Amino acid sequence: TRAAYHLYPFRYKKAQFNNAPRDKFLAALEAEGIPCSSGYGPQYKDGLIEAALNSKNFKRAFSKERLDRYRQELNYPENDQLCEEAVWLSQTLLLTTKRDMDDIADAISKIYENRDKLA
Repeated sequence: TRAAYHLYPFRYKKAQFNNAPRDKFLAALEAEGIPCSSGYGPQYKDGLIEAALNSKNFKRAFSKERLDRYRQELNYPENDQLCEEAVWLSQTLLLTTKRDMDDIADAISKIYENRDKLA
């Protein structure tokens, strides 16, 4: 009775595709008829944490020095890498026939075989 949105994410390893940018891979996948997305960037950099740190309640609960130290420590390189490599397929795309699923794999294989044209 309720809609749920799920994803099938995977990592695009550009070294396997002659270092072509992920955007080129996404465009090629779309051209093959496979809808996809790069997802979103690092959420800890989207301003929400900074808004919380600047809120009246956080400023009451923590010293300026502690909030500044938290800002300096806010660094997640593995998360950043994941966001740079992510390719998202909607879960509904995968609710299909085996042949359609094979088409997704075939499209990725075709892009790989023609990776020299991505750059």
